[in-house]
Amino acid sequence: MLLIIGLDGADWRILDPWLQAGALPTLAALKARGRWGGLASTMRPESSIAWTTFATGVNAGRHGVFGFVAQRPDSYQLSINTAASIRTPSFWQLAARAGKRIALLNVPMTYPPRAFANGAVVAGMLTPDVRNAFTQPPELRERLLAAVPDYVINVERGGGSLQDFIRATTRAIRARGRAALWLMQQDAWDAFVAVFTATDRLQHYTLHLLRPDHPRHHPAEARRLLPDLLAAYQAIDEAIARLLDAAGEDATTVILSDHGFSPVARAFYPNVWLQQQGLLTMRAAGAARPSLWRRLRRHAGLRRLKQRLPLLRDVRRRPPPAAWMQHIDWARTRAVYSPASGIRLNIRGREPQGVLPPNDADALADEIADSLLAVTDPVTGAHPIAAVFRREALYSGPWLEIAPDLIIDPQRSSPDPGHNNIIPRVLAPAAFADSGDKSGNHAHTGILLAAGPGIPAGTIADAHLMDMAPTIMHLLDLPVPAQMEGRVLPLAGASRPRISGDGWSAPEDMGQDFAEEDRRIIEERLRSLGYL
Repeated sequence: MLLIIGLDGADWRILDPWLQAGALPTLAALKARGRWGGLASTMRPESSIAWTTFATGVNAGRHGVFGFVAQRPDSYQLSINTAASIRTPSFWQLAARAGKRIALLNVPMTYPPRAFANGAVVAGMLTPDVRNAFTQPPELRERLLAAVPDYVINVERGGGSLQDFIRATTRAIRARGRAALWLMQQDAWDAFVAVFTATDRLQHYTLHLLRPDHPRHHPAEARRLLPDLLAAYQAIDEAIARLLDAAGEDATTVILSDHGFSPVARAFYPNVWLQQQGLLTMRAAGAARPSLWRRLRRHAGLRRLKQRLPLLRDVRRRPPPAAWMQHIDWARTRAVYSPASGIRLNIRGREPQGVLPPNDADALADEIADSLLAVTDPVTGAHPIAAVFRREALYSGPWLEIAPDLIIDPQRSSPDPGHNNIIPRVLAPAAFADSGDKSGNHAHTGILLAAGPGIPAGTIADAHLMDMAPTIMHLLDLPVPAQMEGRVLPLAGASRPRISGDGWSAPEDMGQDFAEEDRRIIEERLRSLGYL
C-alpha cells in the first residue's frame, strides 16, 4: 500500500524541536529511517492552488485554480473555486482509470466529491457541513458518521478563547484520525490519502506562543497554552501511528505539507494603498435601504409572498462575495486587488467597464510593481512586499487569462516576525495595521518525508509540490503522463519512470450547485481565513 498523509502547513522549523525532544515519536522514527527535506510550494503558497498542484502535477495555468475565489476577465463577479473548477485530471483519477483502488479523506479541493472507479472520497476543506453529500459513493456518508459520530469538517476560530479553540481542534483531530483508520479498513486500497488541515488552522493563531521574539508573545500565556498546543500535534502523531500499523510493514509512506508557516505580526491592505495612489476610487457608501424598506422586509406576510413569487425571490438573495466591490467607481478605477488573489487592471475592452487603454497596461503594471516594492511600513520601517510578479512569469497554459495581472508576495521570511505581513483582500481605515489574531502566515517551503521498502535514509533536495503527482504515479508502478510538468523524485533510487501520453482528459465539469445556505457557510469560512 501507498499511504499518503498531508499535514496542511507543516513546517520542519515548528516540528523539529518537538521531534528532538521525543514528543512526537512516530514522526521522529519515520524521519530517522526515511528520506526527508523541504517541499517548495506554489506561488502563492495557498491551500487551494497548492493542493490542486499536488493533485495534478501541473501549474495553475493548466489546472485553472489560482485561489479559493475566481474572477473572469470579462466580469467583476466572483465565484468560489471547487473540485468542479479543476481543469486537469488528478493522479487519483488517472490511477483509478488504470485499475488502482484509491481512497481520499479530507483532501482540500475535493468538494463536491467526484466519483471514480473503485474509489472512495470523503471531501475536505470547503465542504459546508457533514449534513451535506460530502462522500462518494453517497452511502459512505451514513456509514462514516455511524462509525465516527463526532466527525467534523472544520473548527471555526470564532470568538471564544484561544485555549478553547486549540482543545476543540484537538478533538477534531482525534475524530479525523478515527475516520481515516475506519476508511482505510474498508477495502484493500492501493493508495490511501488522508489530510489533516488542523496544523494550518492552529499555526495561523498560535505561532506567537512558539516565538518569544513575536510582538504578541506573552510568557505566561505561552506557559499556559503550549501544553494544549503540543497535545494537538501529539494527537496527529498518534493518528499517524495507527495508520502506519494498519498499512503494514510493506507500506510506503509519504508525509507532506502544501506549504510551511512563519510568524507574522503586520498587515498590508493593497486596496487602501491603491486608493491612496489614485488608482482605485470608491463611490460614496452604497445608499442604505430606508428604514421603511427594512421594516417591510421583516414583515412575515411579505416574506411568505416572496417565497411564492419567483420574481421576488431574487430580492432575498445574500450579497455576493466581497460586496464592497459593488461600490467601486469603475469609470475612475484603473486597478484593484481582487479577492481572486492579485491585482487586476481595469483594461478597456477586457473588463466590462474598463478605462485603462490596453497599450498603457504594461507601463502601469511596472509602475505599480516598482511602487509596491518601495513601500515601507511607517511603524516598523520594513518593506511589506517581498516580490511582485506578472502572471506570465509564474504560470503558463490555457487558463492563464483568468489569473490576476499582478501577484503580490508579502514579506514572509524575515527573521523578525514584526516585519512579516499578511495581505487582506478588503478595505480598511489605513494601509497598515497589525495582523490581529493571526500570528502565523503561510511560508514558501513545506515538508516532505518518505519511508518504506527500498527508500534509504537521508535527505532529499529541490523537491517541489508539482513533483508529487508524477512521483505518486511512479510509486504506484503506473506510467507518468507526459502532460505532468513535475518530475519523479528519486526517493528509491534512480529508476527511470515510464512516460505515457494516454488517459489524459479533463474531468467533466460538475457545476457549482451550492444551496444558498451552503454558499453562506463557505463564504463565511473563507472570510474568516482571510480569503474574502
